Amino acid sequence: MGPHTSSEVVSHDDAVRIREALAEVLLGAPFRTTRQCQSFLKYIVEHTLAGESDLLRERVIGTEVFGRSPDYEPADDPVVRVRAAEVRKRLAQYYQNRADSPVQIDIPLGSYRAVFQWKAGQLTPTETQEPALGKSRWRWVLLAVLVTAASAIVVRGLRTVPSPAPSAIDQFWAPVFSSPKPILVYNATTPVFRSPDLTDSPRGLVPVRNQYMTIGDAYASIALTSLFTRKGKLYQLRYGTDLSFGDLRYQPSILIGAFGNAWTLRTTNDLRFVFDKHPTIRDRSDNRLYTLPNMTPDGRTPEDYAIVSRVFDSKTGELLIAAAGITQYGSRAAGEFLSDPHLMAGLAASAPSDWPKKNLQVLLRTQIVDETPGPPSIVTTYFW
Repeated sequence: MGPHTSSEVVSHDDAVRIREALAEVLLGAPFRTTRQCQSFLKYIVEHTLAGESDLLRERVIGTEVFGRSPDYEPADDPVVRVRAAEVRKRLAQYYQNRADSPVQIDIPLGSYRAVFQWKAGQLTPTETQEPALGKSRWRWVLLAVLVTAASAIVVRGLRTVPSPAPSAIDQFWAPVFSSPKPILVYNATTPVFRSPDLTDSPRGLVPVRNQYMTIGDAYASIALTSLFTRKGKLYQLRYGTDLSFGDLRYQPSILIGAFGNAWTLRTTNDLRFVFDKHPTIRDRSDNRLYTLPNMTPDGRTPEDYAIVSRVFDSKTGELLIAAAGITQYGSRAAGEFLSDPHLMAGLAASAPSDWPKKNLQVLLRTQIVDETPGPPSIVTTYFW
């Protein structure tokens, strides 16, 4: 098969295989540590597959991928050309040791459209053996097939064994597991203030950013990625400033934490349950507040609330899931809820029959003992 270009129609199956190949490229050594190159390549491939040539112009890419203003001058700021050259170099490095890749992604010089070169297919063992089978042997094979099929029909008529229903946790995560794209798991980081001379003096404190995260957020991240590993689902971890809106537009994403995670607040602020002024959750349907009146100045609290949201038609255009508490204790409880089959079964027990295909929010409450949140309980749910 020859290369596909953006002017050609790419079948659904081919698009799935291309996205799987893209996910492997992004996890490869040349791309693993460079967020800008990842974002650039994802943008180019996705809009090539969609045939959106108007979005593959230098000025548009500079605005959408690299955050430049709509009126910036590419002649004065060659960020797109520089990154395109770097991505081409990294693609060449990746494919040096991947001669067996079923599809190769390339960006030709002078273009911002991707080209997909398919490796010539190989005959399967069955195809290579067909000529060696004599007519007599084929008759015996056909007879065996017919006998087997007839036996299966008889057995099925005598006793039909229903297949087990999928569990609640599998139904909740089905849209993620069925996506060919890896899921993005994002944790915000918490700024820590330190004295420049490493003393206890409060004067001239310096913020240390993008290095620390809360224990609760880390717990939730570990619980979820362990679930994905067991299910064989690829995932990507992002922290701190290593995230752009373009990343969220490309693949299903999980946002962990609330008041420390600006992306959670920005993408869920129009839902029914929202994070209001700290430390409060507000139900926008009746303005009821869920707050933590007994929280101490150092963040300790005897209880916490959390919101689990799953939105298909989110602001990002992709599936978005948020696991976020008022404090880090609630975020930990939300992560536990999303990865525990028994807790998820409690959600399904009171949900409408078509809940796996609906947007949803779950308001959770957890009691905290010795700074460890207990099993979360469902306060209320909302499906739409």
